[in-house]
Amino acid sequence: MHKLFNLTFALAMILPGIPAHAGYEEGVQAAERGDFAAAIREWQPLADQGDPRAQFRMGLCYDNGEGVPPDPAEAARWYQRAADQGNADAQNNLAWAYSHGAGVPQSDQKALEWYEKSAIGGNAWAQFNLGVRYQEGRGVPQKYGEAARWYKLAAEQGHPIAMANLGLLLTDGRGVTKDDALAATLFRLSAEQGLDIGEHNLGLAYRLGRGIEQDFQQARLWYMKAAAQGYAASEHNLGALYEQGLGVDKNLGTAQQWYRRAAARGFPLSVNALGLLYVRGAGVPQNKILACALFLIAGSSGNQLALRNVQQVRTELDQPAFEQAQALAQQLSQPGKFLEILDQRTADKPA
Repeated sequence: MHKLFNLTFALAMILPGIPAHAGYEEGVQAAERGDFAAAIREWQPLADQGDPRAQFRMGLCYDNGEGVPPDPAEAARWYQRAADQGNADAQNNLAWAYSHGAGVPQSDQKALEWYEKSAIGGNAWAQFNLGVRYQEGRGVPQKYGEAARWYKLAAEQGHPIAMANLGLLLTDGRGVTKDDALAATLFRLSAEQGLDIGEHNLGLAYRLGRGIEQDFQQARLWYMKAAAQGYAASEHNLGALYEQGLGVDKNLGTAQQWYRRAAARGFPLSVNALGLLYVRGAGVPQNKILACALFLIAGSSGNQLALRNVQQVRTELDQPAFEQAQALAQQLSQPGKFLEILDQRTADKPA
């Protein structure tokens, strides 16, 4: 599966269960054993004879490099043959290929055409992908109502990301009537499938008492699940719980550790939060040059709070000190160097 998250938008390919018959079933069993060479020997003759399910499987083999060298063009050729016969799974994957220019010329128009055919055929991933396109306005006019309609169809089939995205639309009242309770239910259903964005948003619902009874301990539990998957927003929110003492004993050291984890992933809110700790000397040595550098980094992403903090701390630094902060911001922004340089500067004499 090909997946992509910020707020949980994704365009994805699938590997669903497929009805079996003689020859085909032997191929499925071989694939389940990891013997894709044997699987291809079973599927190839069927695919050549026009079996769309075998053609779809051949496409997957070339797509994933299983039993054959990876070949996006050959994968797309097999998907096309199966898609032309109405195979909804192949239609979805062919749409993904056109969307990303994988083995075929990139074309949002053709991607949309095949996603629609697949979605009408009941494919949950295609329904989800159409929802993404309407939410983003990619290749179609941006229509939140249409996005919600397709997410709902996919969510009814248990698609976890569609549940999470529909929950966000319900939370904001975009394209649908605002319904925090239903959103919380969808976040829970998504979270219970282990989806990080579902876990995070369920934690947020508990944190805010939005659509569900406020419970900081439950918020922490679900944030922890998402943080265990490296979800930066949950890492940041765990830091905030410990900084404020919500549902846990107030602990600036623990708060700092969570902010550091998220900041190292480039999460602007956590970079800004670390800056606030350093400017106040809260749990760390006060260092306004380092704080200013952190505010500059967070502000470079457009974070308005960080930009205001830059202006505030700037009034407390002379020009040479501000230039030091600018240089330090560049050093901290080096890939993979954030925590190393942060620790070095923390050990410096406070400024």
